[in-house]
Amino acid sequence: MIGMFWAEKYAMVTGLTLTVRALFKPKGTKDMWVSALTAAMALMAMNLGAALLYPYSMEQSLFGVAEGIFAGSTLVFAWTIGRKAASKRGIHKKAVSAEPDISPGEERISHYTKAFADLAKTFLSVPSGGTLAVVGMDEYQKVHAAWNARMDEQRVAVATQLTEISGIMAGAIRRAYDTKEDTSLERQLKKSLHKRGVLLKKVYVYDNEYGRKEVYLTIRTRKKRCIPNKDVAEVLSELVGIAMMPSREARSFVRNEYTSTCFVERTNFEVVYSMERCVGDYQQISGDSFSFMHKEEGQFLASLSDGMGTGLNAYQESEKVVDLLEQFLEAGFSKETAVKMINSALVLRSDGKTFSTIDISSIDLYSGVCEFLKIGAAASFIRRGNWVESIASTSLPAGIFQQTDFEKSCRKLYDGDMVVMVTDGVLDVLPPEHQEKIMKDIILEHQTNNPKELADYILSRVRQYKNGRFCDDMTVLVVGIWKR
Repeated sequence: MIGMFWAEKYAMVTGLTLTVRALFKPKGTKDMWVSALTAAMALMAMNLGAALLYPYSMEQSLFGVAEGIFAGSTLVFAWTIGRKAASKRGIHKKAVSAEPDISPGEERISHYTKAFADLAKTFLSVPSGGTLAVVGMDEYQKVHAAWNARMDEQRVAVATQLTEISGIMAGAIRRAYDTKEDTSLERQLKKSLHKRGVLLKKVYVYDNEYGRKEVYLTIRTRKKRCIPNKDVAEVLSELVGIAMMPSREARSFVRNEYTSTCFVERTNFEVVYSMERCVGDYQQISGDSFSFMHKEEGQFLASLSDGMGTGLNAYQESEKVVDLLEQFLEAGFSKETAVKMINSALVLRSDGKTFSTIDISSIDLYSGVCEFLKIGAAASFIRRGNWVESIASTSLPAGIFQQTDFEKSCRKLYDGDMVVMVTDGVLDVLPPEHQEKIMKDIILEHQTNNPKELADYILSRVRQYKNGRFCDDMTVLVVGIWKR
């Protein structure tokens, strides 16, 4: 009878476990523990029930409880072995499958990206209105041809914008879907940050298009403390084996509410910059505009625009150029595309009398390479010790022709180098035949590592050549670069 009881008992436990599996269809680890707990509790309940019906000793009752625990543990062990075998089969099946693992969101954005690219091609494939041949035309034909030429310019400008938007969206796809959770790093960070009083919720890692690592942490402090983000960066650097720093958009401190903070690879260089300027005689406002800008990918840009002429009109023109440049770059457009679109905008709104120069110095703070991009701008200078190099340009200002030419050149910068940018008003007060040579001598005269001091000295020395009287506005930008 006792043998029949044991047989019935295990039959009932097995049947109950199978019923739970059929009803709930367990797949994950949580469901595994539910099934194991069901089997163990059922077996222990039967043993305890039998102890009430039969005169079991205390040792037998404890053995019944232990039997239930053993049955649950056995089920967990069997489940684990089965899951490992199934995962191996699943990996093999996935490897032989030819279907790409693309999410619906990624696929939809990819369609949008292709649509913008195709739309740009459509604009470029529309037949043009032909060249503007004025000879032999009556007045109506001249006006018609001029409008066709203007429409061609607008079509090219729109196609350029659509192409760039397509590229930006493609980059957004990579960033959104190539950012992955790192559970191993998360476990290590939780322990290390907890000692510093920081609680970690999530870790996401992304390798950007430049091959550099970005780590996104969702963190907060314990007990309403306030901890510098640089302390978190130190802990992160030790674990990933790469020097990391908070991104420029990140807060300086971690507070007691969860926020997502981005940490990027630390740049090899840092910059210090300054500016000095003065207005021309009989003017109230400078026609020169400038900008200093840090980009996410470790780029530093110094830009300078000189509106043709002086006064308010020149200021409005140059200010518009600098504002558009910043907006395009912040939106993700390349420098080249941004300059082309600004030129198109100036051509379309120009009255034929107002133009602007565009001068950009873009420094890669990882490699130290500086790219100079100029449209009608004055020469720039690089000071290295007792040596100065000039980077000149012969292109026309922006806003004259739709298909403008800009000049690009690259130079490698080293620790302690200085980049000097000036408007043409600075060089025009110097003797025409020796402008660049005299400017090089002025830059070398004042051996300082302070950009502000150098900008002040250049402007004061230049003003001496005209006894303090000059017609055009003058602006000097100085950027110093140093190894971290």
